[in-house]
Amino acid sequence: MPVPKLVLAVVLMSLLGAPATLAAQQLSARDSAIARLHAGQTIQLTLAGSGRLAGRAGVVVGDTLDVAQDDAVRRIPIPAIDTLWVRGGSGTTGAIVGGVIVGVLGALAVVAAAGACEYDCGSTGVQALGGFLLGAAVGVPLGAVIGGRFPKWKRTFP
Repeated sequence: MPVPKLVLAVVLMSLLGAPATLAAQQLSARDSAIARLHAGQTIQLTLAGSGRLAGRAGVVVGDTLDVAQDDAVRRIPIPAIDTLWVRGGSGTTGAIVGGVIVGVLGALAVVAAAGACEYDCGSTGVQALGGFLLGAAVGVPLGAVIGGRFPKWKRTFP
């Protein structure tokens, strides 16, 4: 009978240690998200029991984060931060959309031009692929620039 008691003891010890491990993982994820902030970056925080706070990230002093709001600076205890949102652009989404749309338009233009050809003009499929790639080469940077102008909130913790 000593084996079941040993198994029970191991299970209980692992269950008692799980909340501490989870809290340590959350703390390290929170610290990692705070460490990636740049001074002056627009952020939103949800604080334990205090609601939402928006402002510009400042410096980390000990276990507090300075957040600038208008003309005031608030020191926020880092352990009180429940969620952290960072404002960025939509450049990646814009690059994908721009590449696909302008690429398809390039392929359609090449197919239309090949359709107007009166003699043997070669393989339309290869030409369409070339038109797509050329259009995508123009559309990706154009879409990234346009998409970067549209703000997007990104949740960085948890």
